[in-house]
Amino acid sequence: MHRNLPSPRTMTARADHSSDPMFWKNMDGGLSNAEFFWRDHYKFLEENGYRLRPRYSPDWEPSWRGTNRDRFLCEDGLPPIRVTTMQATRLSDGRIVVLKQIWTERTPTEQTITRVFWDEPNASDPGNHSNFVYDVLHSPIYKVAFFVMPYLMRVHAIRFATVGEAMECFRQVFEGLSFIHRNHVAHRDIHLFNIMMDPAPLLSEVPHPVWKDRSYVEPERKVKRCVRTNHPVRYYIIDFGLSTQFSPGEPHVAPIVIGGDKSVPEYKNAPGDCNPFHVDVYHLGNMIREDFLQESRSLDFMQPLVDRMTRERPDDRPTIGEAMQQFEQLLGSLSQWKLRSRYVYRDENLGRPFRAVRHLYRTISYVLAGLPAIPVV
Repeated sequence: MHRNLPSPRTMTARADHSSDPMFWKNMDGGLSNAEFFWRDHYKFLEENGYRLRPRYSPDWEPSWRGTNRDRFLCEDGLPPIRVTTMQATRLSDGRIVVLKQIWTERTPTEQTITRVFWDEPNASDPGNHSNFVYDVLHSPIYKVAFFVMPYLMRVHAIRFATVGEAMECFRQVFEGLSFIHRNHVAHRDIHLFNIMMDPAPLLSEVPHPVWKDRSYVEPERKVKRCVRTNHPVRYYIIDFGLSTQFSPGEPHVAPIVIGGDKSVPEYKNAPGDCNPFHVDVYHLGNMIREDFLQESRSLDFMQPLVDRMTRERPDDRPTIGEAMQQFEQLLGSLSQWKLRSRYVYRDENLGRPFRAVRHLYRTISYVLAGLPAIPVV
């Protein structure tokens, strides 16, 4: 245990920092109570090889204090939107990683279930799209673990350029969820924010947590972006906090747990039981419907499969294996021109002719370069 620190406290026994001079009510631009969690762990994390932003150092002196600088323009002037995860620099090689809080009282099985997918032989299986964990640290202050994970980005943070790009995203997610189910795990919280991508092929460097178009390492430097067709990416399913693992042959029955998508028909029966594998299929189908079909003019051909996956009666839905097979048949039926066609967003109002012309020139260059319509990693 880290020296000079109290015994681990529970989630409900977090320290109150409201009297600290760095608290946000006591100083413009100060730390929220949730941010003090990271300041309290700064030295511990650094000793274990991970350095947080200067904002969370116990020795932090706001860079704008005593100057005429606008704190909103200072690297240490703003917190990220979410503080349950935090970017850090791995001191051994300078890699930017993400630290995630895992409160054992809240998600007691998350570490065990996540380990199913980061241990061998699953870790090296190409069908495994579950989030990878480099390291696990245990807080000396609270009953919390830190997952040290690769930096990932939300799928929609960079827009899709072609239908083929979106279909490859779906293919990997179908493959990943099928792999999870084959390992007797129901995810139970599939939605857009739990589908991530490794953006390294698309970005010149990792972006800052507050200024998304600026570098984490050098905030004055802009991050350059590419498109997926000539820089394919890998997609991941994250967050096993609500997941359930079954033994082989065990009936797939578990108490209803309500995840981020509240529209599941089975939730009307809560409290009660459900088959969480059927819920996963509904979640994936509904995510495609709400976050892709309703946001794009280019994917109407996916509607019949989505309708089957989101049927009212759970037993009427396909298994994820059956849904994946139907998806692959659909994907194989699409022409090269359809796959290379522009992914058109419904919110496009201005600039559509310009985008169409730019897309034509891009497509010609991709064809001449021999790049496939489906950008497989």
